[in-house]
Amino acid sequence: MQYEDIKLATFIERPNRFIAYCQLGDQRVTTHVKNTGRGREIFIPGVTVALNYQPKPTRKTDYDLVAVKKDDKHWVNIDSQLPNLIVKEALQAQQLHLPGMPELKRFKPETVYDKSRIDFWAETVTGQDLWIEVKGVTLENNGVVAFPDAPTVRAVKHVHELIRAVSEGAITYLLFVVQMDYAQRMTIYHQRAPKLAAAIQAAKAAGVHVVALDCNVTAKSVSLRRPVSFDLDAPFQEAQSIEKE
Repeated sequence: MQYEDIKLATFIERPNRFIAYCQLGDQRVTTHVKNTGRGREIFIPGVTVALNYQPKPTRKTDYDLVAVKKDDKHWVNIDSQLPNLIVKEALQAQQLHLPGMPELKRFKPETVYDKSRIDFWAETVTGQDLWIEVKGVTLENNGVVAFPDAPTVRAVKHVHELIRAVSEGAITYLLFVVQMDYAQRMTIYHQRAPKLAAAIQAAKAAGVHVVALDCNVTAKSVSLRRPVSFDLDAPFQEAQSIEKE
């Protein structure tokens, strides 16, 4: 995926979950942050950020903050809409290769299953249902990435729906899109989401495929890259500077 008009700026502060102030040349601009997660380990004053220029009469801001250059080394994409977009691109190009995934006949985004809306439904060439629920991952410390960045109830519900779909004969995937290119391992943040960790443990036992893929990330573009090892039992601890807050 390629953004239309990226401009590099310097992050100043984030007064709430929805907006941030950035220095763009000689202008202080208000930007829409495309992720309501906490992100405190990356939103550090002075860090370089990527702003997508999207002026419209209906918008309150002209810019979307879509990526942060962490430690002045690695781009981390924080756009919460991006994971579904790049998975859709991969499905359309028949380039989404997940463990055990058969050839697909067709697919449809945002499909209702029971009382939930799952990100993707597909039909295999043999007529079997296949479901994919996508989650974006931006929280990282010392090469380990973790989900979620903030408490979530919906994710637990989605995992239980995937378990139910397996019991009805479907193939199901919980796909974590790691929005960076340097993660060594992925886990669930047990302290923040113990119910989700328990649900995923049950899902793996039931036959749900739990997969993590990282991305090629620049300020202007993002694409799926390669698998990241998923270890449900791996410990995760946020950076010390964040824990003290």
